[in-house]
Amino acid sequence: MIILGRPPIRLLRDWIECVRRYGALYLVAYPFDLIRVRRAERAEGFDAAFGTDTAAITYPWNLRSVRRETTSEVHAYEAAPAALIRAALAHVPLPPDAFTFVDLGSGKGRVLLVASHLPFAKIVGVELSAELHQVAEENVRRYGSADQRCKAISLHCMNAIEYAFGPEPLVLFLYNPFGESAIRRVLANLAASLRARPREAYVIYMNPRFEALLRSVPLLRSVGRGGSRWRPWSRYVIYAASAAPNEQPIGIAI
Repeated sequence: MIILGRPPIRLLRDWIECVRRYGALYLVAYPFDLIRVRRAERAEGFDAAFGTDTAAITYPWNLRSVRRETTSEVHAYEAAPAALIRAALAHVPLPPDAFTFVDLGSGKGRVLLVASHLPFAKIVGVELSAELHQVAEENVRRYGSADQRCKAISLHCMNAIEYAFGPEPLVLFLYNPFGESAIRRVLANLAASLRARPREAYVIYMNPRFEALLRSVPLLRSVGRGGSRWRPWSRYVIYAASAAPNEQPIGIAI
């Protein structure tokens, strides 16, 4: 018997582990998230359209390579809806072949594939889990679309806090990838890079649980937000390292 694509014993184990690690809220949040994600994937049909494997929530304790990592910092993998990624990216001004796109906590690579339809100079995915990294490599190989504008996609299996930002203008993407301590370290690295080489940079943060950390970085300023405040998984905020004199806030919270 299979329920929601998983054996009942796996569902029960994951449910118990979620409650143990993340608190009593997951007595309700766990089944809600399973149903929410399954419905969203059916409606969008990303993997069905492209022959990829980017869906399904994957918990860190089911991944041999990361199961011993600090549990509060390593979050479950969940694919961002392609439509939401496109909506956020549509607000960022992108001159052709100028910006590098970096997804920290890139998981199975869906965000990278969606970003490849925009005129980035290169696209970088950084993922801690070796298992998810391997799936992403296969997804990049499989993905074929006549509308791709950037095929320079590189994947790195490493800790995001050790990633060194290049000197190019940057779009940094975060989909609630890890905990507060790791977000703080990543933003410190970004700020150091921007001080060393001032340049345009944008941070897109989806499900922004730790947005206060972005507000605390003097080099960054809020330039937009979107999604529904009642559905935190669909919310995103956009911060910029610099702004044109007449720049107006972008995006609308609904």
